[in-house]
Amino acid sequence: MENNYFPIDDYKDFFASLTNQEENQGATFKQETPSNGQNGFSLSHHYVELFNRIKASLAAMQAYAFILRDNSKDKELGEHFYKIVNADIEKTISLLNCFNDYVNFSTPVIKSNTVNILIEEVTQKHSSQFEEKKVKIIKKQFEKDLPETILPDEQLRYILNSLIECVLLSIPLYGSIGFLTRLFDIEALTSEEKRQLQKDGKYLEILVVSTSYERSGEPIEIVPGVPAHPQQEEATELILKLAKEIIKKNRGMMRQKVYEDKKMTFISLILPIEKRNVLRYPSSEERLNKTMGIEK
Repeated sequence: MENNYFPIDDYKDFFASLTNQEENQGATFKQETPSNGQNGFSLSHHYVELFNRIKASLAAMQAYAFILRDNSKDKELGEHFYKIVNADIEKTISLLNCFNDYVNFSTPVIKSNTVNILIEEVTQKHSSQFEEKKVKIIKKQFEKDLPETILPDEQLRYILNSLIECVLLSIPLYGSIGFLTRLFDIEALTSEEKRQLQKDGKYLEILVVSTSYERSGEPIEIVPGVPAHPQQEEATELILKLAKEIIKKNRGMMRQKVYEDKKMTFISLILPIEKRNVLRYPSSEERLNKTMGIEK
């Protein structure tokens, strides 16, 4: 019996926006951080403002000391004054920077929304390549408050980059790619597939869908002047194999399904969920952005 884990009907709406220019807008994601008084941002508004004011004042003092040195009638006294003031200011700035780093390390925040953020990061990294091949990127159907996966960020970033590299190698001009993230129910798998996963484990899914969906006036074709190479398929298989090995080592699974008649390829990453809260340390830039109301 044919495995219906990748039912086409479930994803008709997912690619319907390809024919409607107004709907071809990617979703915007914000990294939400709980404000519970223990996340390092409870006093960030006052702290960052004070920190920046002090550094600005010290920078102004340095500039003023420099002006006095160059305009002093007693050049020797002016140079001596400048060296003393400048050395003292540099020591104070170093102390402030060390204190700022200490605060960052002492006030971790709960890591959240990492999967969606990394997908956004990786697609942005390859945006010029997609534009070159006239590939439409659809970024929608991202599950809100998606749990963290046990995969380290660097490994997940490598896997996502690998999938996009495979898409770029195989997708024709005017193709499209979409991403879907959600919690995953292992009951949708076959008995054999279930045995590869933990019985009591919880999982999330990253679904990457590429298609050569034809649009009016835009014929499907390969890149002009670039012949197909036999090594291309081998390269794609190797890239996917390496990514699959990393997923397997982390007790996850990669599945692939090709619908020749629909010109669609589904790659599903089933990744185990981290059961505990994962902490991370915010950067000074994040603190400043939080204070100014800038969300990334």
